[in-house]
Amino acid sequence: MTNAKKKEAVRPNRGSSLRPRGESPRDHFLYVDVTKEEQKKIHEYCLEQKISVSQFLADLVIKDAAQAKPNRKEKVTIRVEFQLTPDEQEKLELLIRMHQKDSIGQFVRELLQPSLEVQRLHAPLETTPLRYYLSEDEHEMVTKHMASKGIAARNYGVVLALKAIAKGRNKQQ
Repeated sequence: MTNAKKKEAVRPNRGSSLRPRGESPRDHFLYVDVTKEEQKKIHEYCLEQKISVSQFLADLVIKDAAQAKPNRKEKVTIRVEFQLTPDEQEKLELLIRMHQKDSIGQFVRELLQPSLEVQRLHAPLETTPLRYYLSEDEHEMVTKHMASKGIAARNYGVVLALKAIAKGRNKQQ
């Protein structure tokens, strides 16, 4: 028999400070569902920052839940670009006319509005769960915050993580 060396696990928080101790033990946890690509991005970011994935996700959701958000009803303008063939563009213009809309933006808004009004969002994604730990108080605060937004806990943390990673990458450039 040969002694095969076990491959050492890569720990993102090795050599870095740990999360400050909470008032109570962090024995509550939540999951986020991530795709393989998202998992890779999150893991790489955590390795760069020398923090654990659990610490990264927990810090994001706690920070977001702790911030008092004013009533967010102001309008935001979104610009979308996509390519069509000339025939598809003509069909789109006909659809806009048939639906009595003045612009592509109004037409797209009308198509998306039912999905935006749904309380719980669902989509067929192949995902992997990641777990992060919270204290009882943190767990209660975070779950109430997510419920008030109407977003599933399994999706909310991922959105925050991907935003934070993109923001971090933009700062580096």
